[in-house]
Amino acid sequence: MSTGKVAIVIPALNEEAALRHLLPEIPGDFAQWIIVADNGSTDHTAAVARAAGAVVASEPTRGYGRNCLKAFETACSLGADIVIFMDGDGSDDPADLRV
Repeated sequence: MSTGKVAIVIPALNEEAALRHLLPEIPGDFAQWIIVADNGSTDHTAAVARAAGAVVASEPTRGYGRNCLKAFETACSLGADIVIFMDGDGSDDPADLRV
């Protein structure tokens, strides 16, 4: 039984430091895509995400809802059947992704 294509989306604003710890902890075989939606960060959020192998979706219009929508649209455009949201600040434990 197939579970579908999974995307983990992480809305982020100036989460460079947190993403350095969070992204390597996400199980590599859990999702086809990790998408970091950057909401106009002034730090190196996008560069850290790309270096970790994540897809970066840029949303220059500030707002959490707008950034979540950008992340979801990006996941759908890549072909995701299942979209899982995680917080960029590390408040969600990647170990909980194991089924």
